[in-house]
Amino acid sequence: MERMSTLAQQLAKADRLAAVTQSIGFALWQLQALEGDAAGYFVLLAKAKKGMGLTEGNALVEKAQGKTFGATLHQIAKAGLLSPEVEERFAKLLAERNWLVHRSRADSRNVIHNDKAMSALLERLEAMADESLALLKFIGTETTAFVQSHGVSMDYVAKVSKQLLEQWHAADAL
Repeated sequence: MERMSTLAQQLAKADRLAAVTQSIGFALWQLQALEGDAAGYFVLLAKAKKGMGLTEGNALVEKAQGKTFGATLHQIAKAGLLSPEVEERFAKLLAERNWLVHRSRADSRNVIHNDKAMSALLERLEAMADESLALLKFIGTETTAFVQSHGVSMDYVAKVSKQLLEQWHAADAL
């Protein structure tokens, strides 16, 4: 009977670990999307020049995406592209991201054994993912407004987006 209890406990710990790692993965997934889009946002609004072409523009985006999230946010703030409120939200999310990447495991060793600790960690991870999505939407809205203010129609954006998605799906099929 004791062996069965130990097995049940091990399975429960494995389930808890799976829930934690899934939440960590999703939070990181959302943060990575935000980091990439923030770099593109910075390039579009602060670095791109009219008539520069796709090759040069892609090179700028690639270079920007090679920087840390903190460096990107510093450049965005320095360029005056964020209100103080949004800048503060990004700064808080950056601090949370850095905690997640650098210290979360050491700080959260007891989550597999402690319901309260596990609940707090899962809530923290969900908040990171939710804030990442909210800031992704903010960047999308700001990018759309910028593009429209420079005479690009939303029909054209939809057409190019559709072409890109088709190219990506074709590449995935290979």
